[in-house]
Amino acid sequence: MSKRSSKRWLICGLLCCAVAPAAQAGDGFAFDIAAGKFDEHCLKIDAGRAVSYRFTASGPVDFNIHHHRGKDVLYPVRRDAVARAEGEFRAPASEDYCLMWTNKTQAAVRVEGEIRR
Repeated sequence: MSKRSSKRWLICGLLCCAVAPAAQAGDGFAFDIAAGKFDEHCLKIDAGRAVSYRFTASGPVDFNIHHHRGKDVLYPVRRDAVARAEGEFRAPASEDYCLMWTNKTQAAVRVEGEIRR
């Protein structure tokens, strides 16, 4: 995980509502996650709107879509130890949602994919 990602997560955790730069329609991404680290991509999704996502990873990662409500973290999507996933998420409420990948392995993992609004 990059220093920028670490700072983004720290700020999000401290403020409970800060978000990373919003993903736009058809945003492709590729990043490496060091062993024991994570990365996330956050975006505002209005109630009833959907985003589709797909990704492949060079090793297993824990994947989730989450949002913060006060001090609580809610996980409408959660998948453990997957090397690929795709799906559509429809927001039940207007919130800042984060797609997050966690590498629990002992080696770096490459993640590549796309988010579409």
